[in-house]
Amino acid sequence: MSPLNGPLESAIRVLTLLAEAYPQSLDLNQLVLLDHGLLHSDDLGGPSSLHPAVPIRSSELSVKRLQLTQGLDLLTRVGLADVEALAGGIHFTASERAQPFLNLLETSYAQALAERASWVVSRFGGLSPAELRATIREVSGRWAEEFEQVSVGGQTA
Repeated sequence: MSPLNGPLESAIRVLTLLAEAYPQSLDLNQLVLLDHGLLHSDDLGGPSSLHPAVPIRSSELSVKRLQLTQGLDLLTRVGLADVEALAGGIHFTASERAQPFLNLLETSYAQALAERASWVVSRFGGLSPAELRATIREVSGRWAEEFEQVSVGGQTA
């Protein structure tokens, strides 16, 4: 199994978002969309993106839910995130152990994650789920235009 986009990497990204949003809780839909903004922040008018701007990145949203669910399962099992059932659904929050754990991560990628998480949560964390989806939908419409312009065999498609 590749470590890229596996449960551990997804867990670190989600934990970074939950710690930044603390004490606010987030549901899975919010986390999926915020995680996408975390990785592709430039698409949303933020800092440079952590992942490359490939034209088919909108397809990431379809597999992200499973990846993040596996990451959240890992986080709750080791006590870094708390889960609770609220009237609006299942919500997750960073546990008291989350920030001390994240402070141990000293790589430039971990620092970049923290910076992007701060930006994406401050910019989009207060939006309603419907507003957040509308924002992502607007950006994904631009991706479709980019996809149409992708060069195939040296020719524009």
